Amino acid sequence: MFNEKVAVILPAHNEGKTLEANTKRLKRLLGVVFSDFEIIISEDGSTDRTADIAKSLESDTVRAIHNGERQGKGAAIRSATRQTKANLVIFMDADLASQPKHIAELVGALNGGAAIVIGSRYHERSRARRTLTRDVASRTFNWLVRALLGSGIRDHQCGFKAFRKDLVLPLMEQTENRDWFWDTELLVRAQRNGLRVAEIPIEWEEMPESRFRLFEDTFHMASSLVRFKIRHG
Repeated sequence: MFNEKVAVILPAHNEGKTLEANTKRLKRLLGVVFSDFEIIISEDGSTDRTADIAKSLESDTVRAIHNGERQGKGAAIRSATRQTKANLVIFMDADLASQPKHIAELVGALNGGAAIVIGSRYHERSRARRTLTRDVASRTFNWLVRALLGSGIRDHQCGFKAFRKDLVLPLMEQTENRDWFWDTELLVRAQRNGLRVAEIPIEWEEMPESRFRLFEDTFHMASSLVRFKIRHG
């Protein structure tokens, strides 16, 4: 069991159908692995009952943050990171597409010296299930990030990451994108600032009600990549 306090952030937008069950499942798992933890549901301008459900789940280990207007995934994570007192911080998609059982491995890699640890769907030992179209789009995007921005990472967008707050929050404050490109920008900035980034294998499954919109969000990420390249090289 890990003794240092850990915060797990769930950025949540219109997750009303599954938020309660997934939060309770996550809470049970964390109670086995960590002696001190908190779950922060960072609700981001939902139009369903997500905000009310998040509030109803509050306890000594679950906290809800409400944002009346949608700010984007990156802004939701940054807001929760600012508020937690834990230095070991994890964020994961609220649909639990990434198997939560890998949380202990994320923290273990942080304790091994990494500043950021990524659950990578493209690690040779990972098991990931998704549609062919999304797989091709994702692999193409990651290849472009490596080719154009010099990143050494295989999977920039998987919503399952851990980091040390003292090292990474200053970079979050510099990050310009607030939505789907946010992960990529943060990881590129981290590498350019000499922070160690590690990738671990995970089990991941595309959820049928994913918030990701293939064409709109792929276009957003591609255009954001180009803008970042023009501004920062």
